[in-house]
Amino acid sequence: MWRLFRQGHGGPSWAEQVLTTFLLLSFIQVHSVRAEPESGLVLEFHDQQGKPLADVVVSVRGTSVRKAPAGNIPVAVMDQVNKQFRPSVLIVQQGQRVSFPNSDNIRHHVYSFSSPKIFEIRLYANTPKEPVLFDQPGLVVLGCNIHDQMVGYIYVSDGADTFISNGDGRIRIPDLPAASTLSVWHPRLSLNENERQTLTLQQLNTMPRTDGHIQITLSLAVAAPEQHQEGQGFGNKLRR
Repeated sequence: MWRLFRQGHGGPSWAEQVLTTFLLLSFIQVHSVRAEPESGLVLEFHDQQGKPLADVVVSVRGTSVRKAPAGNIPVAVMDQVNKQFRPSVLIVQQGQRVSFPNSDNIRHHVYSFSSPKIFEIRLYANTPKEPVLFDQPGLVVLGCNIHDQMVGYIYVSDGADTFISNGDGRIRIPDLPAASTLSVWHPRLSLNENERQTLTLQQLNTMPRTDGHIQITLSLAVAAPEQHQEGQGFGNKLRR
């Protein structure tokens, strides 16, 4: 067959070139798919009604810790938009600073009574000159003295690998050593907003899977976000 294509030509025929190119592209495509396998575990969090849970924070113990170089940690941002903190849950590393811009056209008065960071930014607009340093690990609950419905959270990690679920309730974490444990937190997991749930790799392996994703149902103490009325006074909702 190749002789027919090559008759009268010193090099490969057009048909040979096309076939060779096709085979080469097929080879590259197969190897490209195999060279990029999905690694790690995908966790999917739901509430008791099966609804996806965003803002689930998972800290992993037993893996290598990836810290930013000292003095090179970027300033995180906790914005205020439409009388809400954005994001509603912000993860920072211990020793990281956070800026609190006010993107609304009204003034806010941000504060926290949480023991890891007690602070107050009095009534202001635009962006404060200095970001706030969060140098102690733990959960910091934010409020606004003017708008009681505004509640936000800053999760200060102590160095563990920390992840947060997206709007579909999903988190992708790296493959875990056998001795790994997961600390799970969500704003509605407990009434005091501080409790965490611990999961081991052995427990994860017994949970149901859908399309390879581990399905985790959290028993929430607060079924729906609490409703707060404005004008009830400084700090009435954050007793910390």
